[in-house]
Amino acid sequence: MNNIMNKNIVYSLGLGPGDPELVTVKAMRILEQSDVVIVPQSDELGRSVAKDIVSHYAPDEKIQMYYFPMNNKKDELSKRYTELAETIKSLLSSGKTVSYVSMGDPTLFSTSNYLTDKLKNIGVAIKHIPGISSVNASSALLGISLASKGDNIGIYELSAKADVNTERIKNHSTVVFMKVHKKLNALIEAIRESSPDVAYLVQRVGLEGENIVDLLESSPDFDAAYLSLAIIKKA
Repeated sequence: MNNIMNKNIVYSLGLGPGDPELVTVKAMRILEQSDVVIVPQSDELGRSVAKDIVSHYAPDEKIQMYYFPMNNKKDELSKRYTELAETIKSLLSSGKTVSYVSMGDPTLFSTSNYLTDKLKNIGVAIKHIPGISSVNASSALLGISLASKGDNIGIYELSAKADVNTERIKNHSTVVFMKVHKKLNALIEAIRESSPDVAYLVQRVGLEGENIVDLLESSPDFDAAYLSLAIIKKA
């Protein structure tokens, strides 16, 4: 198989939602051809869904784990991304082919967006290889369209400081809320007030424990909303 990698570019790969069989053929080829595959982790014990996926296509000796603490300290995270960008630049300078992975698609609420900025600042070229996002995987699991002709769609991340309001639901044919566990109660209240036709919580799409909750019929507990997103639609 021909080598498709350029040694002057770092490749940012989307791994999809979690099912190793949903990794694209191109991402799979790049994983196989990379000298170094950098995998981010937020677990100090080294557990990583991304690593589990990468291990299907690249041997452990190629994989370099890089720890990012989940403490929302912007200065600390910025420092870690700066250090990683410098590490990647050094690897490329030594003639290595390098890829960096993230779950879902690398352009949608992805850690690779932060790394891209750091790499650009030091003159390193980066190429994104698209992956299947959890949004697409969830709509496919539900068997519903995200948008048809004439529709509009909004996609929001519900961080701890994000505002959940009925206007976001009312202003779109379809609205997707990602990382909903921090605002689950507020989201359920907004759904009740806006009376959409469809409202589903999809938990752990593509992973073990995958689950669907109809938010018009029941309210999941906080733990059930971890690694989840909500898809809400008007008729």
